Amino acid sequence: MPETRMSVETARTEDFARVGEICVAAYHEAGVLENPADGYAGTMRDVADRAANAVVLVVRAGREVLGTVTLAAAGSEYADLARGDELELRMLAVDPAAQRRGAAEALLRGAEEWAREHGFPALVLSVLSTDGPGAPHRLYERLGFSRDQSRDYVGSWDPGAQMWFYELTVR
Repeated sequence: MPETRMSVETARTEDFARVGEICVAAYHEAGVLENPADGYAGTMRDVADRAANAVVLVVRAGREVLGTVTLAAAGSEYADLARGDELELRMLAVDPAAQRRGAAEALLRGAEEWAREHGFPALVLSVLSTDGPGAPHRLYERLGFSRDQSRDYVGSWDPGAQMWFYELTVR
């Protein structure tokens, strides 16, 4: 059976529960979220609030939601790193069962397209690293994101959690 083509679009209200669960599952599977019942998990599950204060994109294969990313403008509730007219990528997550199928790449390309259409000149994000670069770092770099070490930071929740900062000039 042929692979279903992926599409990226704004999340619909009926997607919110699935989006929240994908975020929690992906972050838990990656070891970033120890307890799926902790406070940050609640933030990830509150997709209605994110959608009211930012842009929530999903990637679909047919009707199935495989992953999500939140886009937050500098100065908005969900932006921690964005400055000036940058657009920040938050809570990029792909269902663990759907990983390694191109969903994250589709979301990043969809985020760049959304930024271009809405006049944002740059996308920014941070990625956790406790033991150096891994698969996410390689994906960002392959798609043209550049690391800016001057904007790296250490997570306040864990002194061993180094957050690597990346930026992409939107073309």
